[in-house]
Amino acid sequence: MSIWPALLSGLGFGFMIAAPVGPMSLLCMNRTLKSGFTAGLATGAGIALADAAYALAAVGSFRIVNDFTSVYALPLRLLGSLFLGYLGVKGLRPGLSGRMPETASRSGNAYHMFSAFLLTLANPATLLSFMALAASLGSVISASLLLPTGIALGSCAWWLLLSGLITWISGRLPARFNKSLSLVSSIFLILFSMYGLFSALYSHWGEPL
Repeated sequence: MSIWPALLSGLGFGFMIAAPVGPMSLLCMNRTLKSGFTAGLATGAGIALADAAYALAAVGSFRIVNDFTSVYALPLRLLGSLFLGYLGVKGLRPGLSGRMPETASRSGNAYHMFSAFLLTLANPATLLSFMALAASLGSVISASLLLPTGIALGSCAWWLLLSGLITWISGRLPARFNKSLSLVSSIFLILFSMYGLFSALYSHWGEPL
């Protein structure tokens, strides 16, 4: 079997699933504005790794992963939403200097990557989307390990593009505007956190949203 169908399918899907504006995009933008390009890229790399892990679980039909996310869907969503809110509140703290920081510490980048990885894993719906993709592509392509590889590469491509774009734009705008944009993104992270908490609780005890 040619490697290209599975790899290209993964590349396209990984890019498309990462591109829509959502809490993870805002988190990447916020960290890029506050800590520089490498912080945003590290955040994107963590997201891409989590996407690849879920895609690998879907390709391998790992029933234990599916069972785990089904049983612990509520606490995972609650913890993910709470942590997202914490990051939003943390982003409200003053600390954005008048110019973009050129580098970030290795420990800071490791934290950015690991926290983004955990946040993405805390959304069990991601696994469902990858399982649907695997089913739609057929048994031959969906069984290839090149599919999650392509998804990781496609997702990384988007986060590289986003981090680079935010860095380029912020370097050409007044420091006050960059600080305001960082503040707005932090507020939206908090709002996404509140919505995630509400929707998780309501879908568990009430009618699904």
